[in-house]
Amino acid sequence: MLKLIRKLALALGVLLGITVVISVFYLARGGAFKTIDSHYAGECTSFPLDGSAEDIEIDRERGFAYFSQLDRMATAQGRQAAPGSIMRLDLNTMELSNALLTTTDHMGPHGISLYISPEGERTLFMINHPADRENGIETINRYIETQPGEFSLAEVLSHPDVISPNDLVAVGPKQVYVVNDKGAEGSLQKFLENIFGVGYSKLVYFDDNEARTVLNDVASGGGINASTDGQLIYIAETGGQNLRVLNRNADGTLTDAINVALGTSPDNIDVAADGSLTIGAHANIMALIQHFISGEPAPSQILSVSGSPEAGYTTEEIYLNTGEEISTSSVGATYGNKLLIGSITARQVLVCESPM
Repeated sequence: MLKLIRKLALALGVLLGITVVISVFYLARGGAFKTIDSHYAGECTSFPLDGSAEDIEIDRERGFAYFSQLDRMATAQGRQAAPGSIMRLDLNTMELSNALLTTTDHMGPHGISLYISPEGERTLFMINHPADRENGIETINRYIETQPGEFSLAEVLSHPDVISPNDLVAVGPKQVYVVNDKGAEGSLQKFLENIFGVGYSKLVYFDDNEARTVLNDVASGGGINASTDGQLIYIAETGGQNLRVLNRNADGTLTDAINVALGTSPDNIDVAADGSLTIGAHANIMALIQHFISGEPAPSQILSVSGSPEAGYTTEEIYLNTGEEISTSSVGATYGNKLLIGSITARQVLVCESPM
């Protein structure tokens, strides 16, 4: 009996040791031990909003910034949130207005994408979450511009594989890629698996009246965008802590080109006119989870990525903050020497001016 007890104790000790090692690994990977040394080369001012701007799109020809605005903290805490919308900030006058002339019955905006045709016609796509995300249908709203900076609803899209959409990118007036952030609807376990790079989600391509899944191995899609020529697709794999760069084929399918390890959990991606990327990121996933539980600030991080699949990519951390200035950054977008920072929950946008 004593020998059996010793064997059981040894087995339990080994199991406990393995559990501790795995736990420490994932805590470290999630940024739990990362030192947050706040820095930014320029100056930032807060622009207040009625909700958080989880995603930002810039119309650089006109100097308009579009915000995906919603009181997401209220939604996360189970409180009734006011209907969301897409807001337009004129970066020349700093005047804020509603960009949508028509809406749907429920407005739960998430990722947004603006497509500008060679003729200058503008189409705006928006992920619209249902009021009941456990049982409702996730949809994509497509809007067309009817006045400068003002959009009317054209159609509503859906697909069985769009179950937890996080972001999307338009590559034509009726062509859009939609990436999910998890693979199992309503599963906290699957959510945590995705965050730590274990689970996978799908990418769906809409081409006019047809839609199909083109990827099923995305390590939790937090953001997606396209190169200025439309030939590359960038996916921010939040769980994989990776920037995935893919070649876009004529039929809409995608072929992997290169993976860029970021060492942090990326979210939305902005593509500047020169092709460089600005990525909102979460330096400490443990703090992000705690933020939704207790409201404590979570770090905000912005990366700048430049390069090509052939030459490789370089990454620079251009903004980092403990969360006191703005918490839970989800997007950074540039316009000239301005850097706009949006958040999952903070009811503001930071408008930062970098040195010329």
